Amino acid sequence: MASATRRLGLNQRGTLSIGFVPSTLYGGVPVVLRKLRDQHPKLDIQLVELSSIQQVEALKTGRIDIGFGRIRANDGAVERMVLREERLVVAMPSTSAGGPKPQPMRLAELSDQRLIVYPKSPRPSFADQILALLNGCGVRPSEIIEVTELQTALGMVASGAGVCIIPASVTFRADLRYRPIIDANATSPIIMCHRLNDDGWYIGVVKKLVKDLYATGPTASGLGFPQFPEHIV
Repeated sequence: MASATRRLGLNQRGTLSIGFVPSTLYGGVPVVLRKLRDQHPKLDIQLVELSSIQQVEALKTGRIDIGFGRIRANDGAVERMVLREERLVVAMPSTSAGGPKPQPMRLAELSDQRLIVYPKSPRPSFADQILALLNGCGVRPSEIIEVTELQTALGMVASGAGVCIIPASVTFRADLRYRPIIDANATSPIIMCHRLNDDGWYIGVVKKLVKDLYATGPTASGLGFPQFPEHIV
């Protein structure tokens, strides 16, 4: 009922509400949204900052129509598609030892280092994804510092408070050094989600935009893969 009501409202008002986690705005998601605005100039696109877990509830209640997140939250009422597995890097102070070009590293090198993770809440979150990744590799940081958001984490790294694992697309601050992580499983997904069985026209439009961007290649699209995932139709 909530889904049907939401679709009716969308058709009447021409409003599309899209949830996002901040880190997805540094990857290919803005390209998709810009193309959507260009193709449908009369469509009122409202962006709502929500955690991946909050997006699930917002979809079920009709607050948003589509979500872009990073956590694989299983819910029978929500369909999700992994658009990209983004490589992870370690952000560290610019004064860290190393040559002019930061060298790739393994997660094991983070043992006994102070690790800054985000967001502190709501949970589960990207922080839990990172902690699970380290735990699976047997990596034990000397201290884990939880902060509320990405910018706070990077600011603390710049101050020398510790290091932080972030998606590769977020490496924009010039006052930090970034070392790529070479462990095969050191990735974070970008996930598109919507209500199960939602037949709104906007679902197909957004999927087609993603497919078209994949067809342009990883450099032009910003989505990271040269081919479109077969499971997105």
